[in-house]
Amino acid sequence: MPHSRVRTGCWTCRDAGYKCDEKKPHCGRCVRLGLKCQGYGVRLKWRIAATDAGPEKRPRKSQRKTSPSDTSNVSPISDIASIASAPERLEYAGYDAAQPWMFSLSPMVSSSMASDLPPTDQRLLCYWVDQLSSLISVTPRTTNPTPFQLHLTSMACNYGALRSTILCMAANHLALVSNDASLRVQAYRHQRNAILLLQNLIQDPVEAASEPALATVLMMQVSARLFSEEDEEPHVANHLAGAKAMIVRRGNLHAWSSSSSARFLLSLFAYHDILSSVSLASRPLLENHNEFDGLEGVSSMRGIAKILHIVAQISEMRHMTILNGNQVLPSKEALLLGSRLQQLLAEMDLSGLADNPDLYYTTQAYRHSAFIYLYRVWLGIGAPNPNTLQHVKACINYIEKTPVHSPLVSAHIWPLFSAGCEAIDSMQRQMVRDRFAAMFRSRKFPSLRRVMRDVEDVWVAKDMEQMMAGEDGMSRVDCIQVILRSRGREVDLA
Repeated sequence: MPHSRVRTGCWTCRDAGYKCDEKKPHCGRCVRLGLKCQGYGVRLKWRIAATDAGPEKRPRKSQRKTSPSDTSNVSPISDIASIASAPERLEYAGYDAAQPWMFSLSPMVSSSMASDLPPTDQRLLCYWVDQLSSLISVTPRTTNPTPFQLHLTSMACNYGALRSTILCMAANHLALVSNDASLRVQAYRHQRNAILLLQNLIQDPVEAASEPALATVLMMQVSARLFSEEDEEPHVANHLAGAKAMIVRRGNLHAWSSSSSARFLLSLFAYHDILSSVSLASRPLLENHNEFDGLEGVSSMRGIAKILHIVAQISEMRHMTILNGNQVLPSKEALLLGSRLQQLLAEMDLSGLADNPDLYYTTQAYRHSAFIYLYRVWLGIGAPNPNTLQHVKACINYIEKTPVHSPLVSAHIWPLFSAGCEAIDSMQRQMVRDRFAAMFRSRKFPSLRRVMRDVEDVWVAKDMEQMMAGEDGMSRVDCIQVILRSRGREVDLA
């Protein structure tokens, strides 16, 4: 019988050329050899520099160009591969009947913008503008459009990868809200079109460094965060790697600060990059985010941006270590940096936010969450250490004070995860459960349920460690490492 190469298995085994037993979440070979199992999902590949690719190969005669509408011969992996597929149907009561806004053309969607779209896609574009873009945005609402409406909708006026990505997200979310299974097919169609269009776009160095190209990759990042399936590795770090390549190609951060739309995109990248460094226990992809001075480019969100700059330094501090025998300890520089960051957080003045209670509560929740993260990285401690518990209590209290319908609650995932994982009081834990459930009811993002399941996994690990090694053992349990080891993926913190 002729040998046929197996094309399944985890990516670690496939890269090494070994047969994989395909156990989940980690295969047996990776566990046995102590390797990092890269999972089984579709892997995104970014070709960062064309100069490294070597001489161009002559295409075979049988190959032909593929148009976005020709979906029968689309390869799942090329320069970039598929974003996360549409989520499984969730069990909750959606809209019982079609709503008027599902079919009427939004005033924000000009006739020229939607003229080339069929009615079903016009419906999705209106849903994006009127509903989904507001749910994704984390900034306070005013009479003005949200940053996503202001910047992305105008970029998506032309047929291209960004518009297909937006339509894919709208179809995915509307399928969950309306229980319309046909929308999942539309989502998949727009997803594949977006991939093909982006593949073509990044072949042109000028277009690859454009704002619509960066916006497309960042929205694929957001989509993977919000809609990826439970057991699927989101690969959002690869979206961020692609975004970083685009930023660097154009001349780093300063070259992108020439317009309000570019500053919005930089702030979106910084937000996801910094929080991904927390969930991956790694450094941010960019060494600094000096141009990041407000979430989504909004000046009133400067307080949270300032805290996230500190969080980025804490992530850097994870790797400032020395080897003492068999122990990996923080270096002298790390200890000094930890002391300085603690002082910065303690002395932060947020009195200027008193006129906006929801923003004040959210910023305070971020500040206390940063304390929790700092103590974990700097001192290696968590609950039930009193220093951590005081910030857990304060963080949860500030989150609870913020109405769940507030737009700022979309930014609460990281602080709620950080404080929730370290909560040891039964009432606090129930509050965390209730809050995630309320957030899901108001937003219908599958990622919210997955993060809550991650918190439950951490509670099991911490409680078990307390029974085996007492409070000191419980204090040493790193919440992020629990998910990285047990699930083989990062937590969706953004």
